[in-house]
Amino acid sequence: MIGAMGSIKTNQHDIVIVGAGLAGLTAAYYAKKIDPKRSVLVIERSGSAGGLTGSWTDHRFGPDKKLQMPMHMIFRDKYPNLVKLVQEIGGELSTLFSGYRIITSDATAHRLEMNDWTARMLPPPLHGLGMFSKLKMPLRAKWDMLKLALVSTYSAREVLRGVQEPKLMPNTMSLECLELLLGMGPVSRDFMESITPSIFNLHPWYTSAPRIAAVLAGTMTVNRDSLHYHVFGRNYNPAFIDRFVDRLRAMGVEFSFWTEARRIDASADGSRVEALWIKNCGPGNSARYICRNCGAENHALDRALCTRCGLDTTLALVRDGTIKKPAPADLWREPEECGCEKLSPGTLITAMYPQMIARLLPEGSPLRRHPGVRSFFSSRARQTQLSIARVYYRGRVTRGEMMITGTHNPAFAFNGCQSVLNNFGAEDLGYAGGDVIDVLLDVGVVRDAHSHDEQKKRIVSDLARVYPDADPSLVEHVSFADIYPEVLYLSDQPAIAGLHRFYNGHRTGAGNWFVAGCHSGLIGIGMESAVQSAMSAVNCMFENTGESVKINRYEMHPLSRAASYLGQAILWWKVGRHPGRMAGTRYSER
Repeated sequence: MIGAMGSIKTNQHDIVIVGAGLAGLTAAYYAKKIDPKRSVLVIERSGSAGGLTGSWTDHRFGPDKKLQMPMHMIFRDKYPNLVKLVQEIGGELSTLFSGYRIITSDATAHRLEMNDWTARMLPPPLHGLGMFSKLKMPLRAKWDMLKLALVSTYSAREVLRGVQEPKLMPNTMSLECLELLLGMGPVSRDFMESITPSIFNLHPWYTSAPRIAAVLAGTMTVNRDSLHYHVFGRNYNPAFIDRFVDRLRAMGVEFSFWTEARRIDASADGSRVEALWIKNCGPGNSARYICRNCGAENHALDRALCTRCGLDTTLALVRDGTIKKPAPADLWREPEECGCEKLSPGTLITAMYPQMIARLLPEGSPLRRHPGVRSFFSSRARQTQLSIARVYYRGRVTRGEMMITGTHNPAFAFNGCQSVLNNFGAEDLGYAGGDVIDVLLDVGVVRDAHSHDEQKKRIVSDLARVYPDADPSLVEHVSFADIYPEVLYLSDQPAIAGLHRFYNGHRTGAGNWFVAGCHSGLIGIGMESAVQSAMSAVNCMFENTGESVKINRYEMHPLSRAASYLGQAILWWKVGRHPGRMAGTRYSER
């Protein structure tokens, strides 16, 4: 059981899960459903659950003001396992949206929406003809979009088969490279630079072509109503995560918040995990501080890493005397000397991003011999960075609009925005002043060029270009935060050709250690991948018992499957006809 400070009074649990994000919570839920008698402990380094699908209090602005990663889209047909889970837990979803708006670099607004007669009457992928016909671009650009749609459908077919790399489309290829190989012109590429970040956050410049192409197909061409989506009906934690945690506690799942995993030890042959070293850094034995970057509450004991935005201020707190003895640069070093507790998990599930897992494995660990585990280290080369903002207005400025708007960045200071007041209501936001808009910025190199104040001014100015009533003089407050790679996902585009990727895989090579998270799911994106991967990890764990969780399959309309072969032919014609173009031996399997 867990003490008042979050300390763990027994070091033996049947299942220990590291990470209380959506994947970790889902793994705990289904493990308990299969075998209620097994003890389950969830370890989380922040003070609340949710991870990137969690909200937090922005203490810089007020005790009732929240901040979160904006605009998580819950596609009704593309995310079947997530939708089922939200319904089981009783999560609160918004109304159903049939599409969203895209604004390209020339300020042209396009409506991506499937609600006309073609969407209702024609089978996929023909159901999107009406939407494509309404795009405000020349016929040549629409032809470019059709080619990409067909090739994307081929990629989706291969991904749904569980293929690591579709033929002629390596993971090292960026989406922009694919666009150029297909001969797409500047208008269609500009459109993709606007739409891709609104779905995937990452730009075509450094997004892995097979992954994002499959996502695009899943959103546009694979099934009817594939563009229809919800968002959460309130801030993430009150809408879903807090209810999920309450359900898990009622099922007997234990939680230890403000507890950081520091080291994973294995048997000499690497066949089993034998120990997990953890350190409690919560209230009672550490110094509380408010992150100057995102306003989140944190506690500093031997290091000061904001658990929400990833800002590391350890050196500053060492200088002012708050931290007396900092943690070693390698977190796995000298766990006993650093005051860590040792757990002996029967089964370990790490529901974390690969670069986070890599930091827990000491040099010389036999676990590093496993190809999948080695990929955790290689994947650290390409990470992303984001900035987020919540803008408070003294008057209504969005005219009641609720859907998401995707914008071209860097033509705009952000790549997506949405009125959360129109979706969440004033009570949930603690603000009845007028309007509240969330924005998301895939910053790229912009962070190094602009200060926070400059970024806020750019955001406020560009919101007036999206919403004509959003007069900058009506702005009361802007909550802004940079989000650092320490807490973020990877770009999915490996730096080394033929690199082993941890897609659709949940075994590590150690018999009692499994991996869950969006990076290890079949579709490899967002909340659905986190849920599906956690369910798959639980099925792997219970494989020998004959028990399993039913995972909803991703369906592809027969006509879309037929169209995928046309896309494969286009790719064969454009990219190259030699079957031996792909790397043979994978780097991390040597």
